Amino acid sequence: MTDEEGEAPTRTSGAVATTIAILRHLAVMESPAGVNAIARDLGIPPSSCFKILKHLQHSDLADFDEQTKCYSLGSFAAVLASRALDPANAFSLLRPQFEAFAAKYGVAIGLWRRISKDRMILSGFVEGSNPLRIHMTVGQRLPMLIGAVGRAFAAATDMRREDMEKSYLELRWQRLISFDEYCAQVEESCKLGYAVDVDNFALGVTTVAVTLRDPHGEIRYGVSAIRFSSQSADEEVRKIGLALMQMAEAIHARWNTKLK
Repeated sequence: MTDEEGEAPTRTSGAVATTIAILRHLAVMESPAGVNAIARDLGIPPSSCFKILKHLQHSDLADFDEQTKCYSLGSFAAVLASRALDPANAFSLLRPQFEAFAAKYGVAIGLWRRISKDRMILSGFVEGSNPLRIHMTVGQRLPMLIGAVGRAFAAATDMRREDMEKSYLELRWQRLISFDEYCAQVEESCKLGYAVDVDNFALGVTTVAVTLRDPHGEIRYGVSAIRFSSQSADEEVRKIGLALMQMAEAIHARWNTKLK
């Protein structure tokens, strides 16, 4: 079976495998290193390591310090990483709206992108203005059904109960929620238009979320508003949920206008 049919390739050529190994190693090194040290760490011939590093340097995927004779990850890797996190550049386009929302409602905002049928990745994050701030790491990958965003995705995509149950069993909560409770909250999300997680994904944290369709109408993104539970009375949660829905509608209208 070929990789065009959705399967991973069964074999990787030696040069490609070695190049990938070197790039991965450059990405995790605590400090720049010379050819011999890199080759030794990876168990490859220094001559092969040198040739590949020179190719990577020429492509700006590796940097070389003439004085120390050491290599480090190149600047173009940042471009690749940025595009991998957010191929459509959605976070950069929407960031001004997210920042205004975060400032108005005293929340942090996360933009999540679906990367497969069961995983999502944090493509961008805006911290709130509160003295005690919530922070999440951009690039973090999570199961698609976790948290408020997961409930929103489940509601927006009309997931079948049996499909949800299979994914639910793989989820890890800080405060456990039963599957029946989870399904009831997904149904509630369908009615309200937004989803809520109170202390399940993270103790002491309340998250409100909606989904976003991409410019082609696909449910591709989730937007979460995050604040401490001690600051999140029911009326505040409702206000944030309705505001998220309004923001999503404005984003969809903006994208539809551009496509016409």
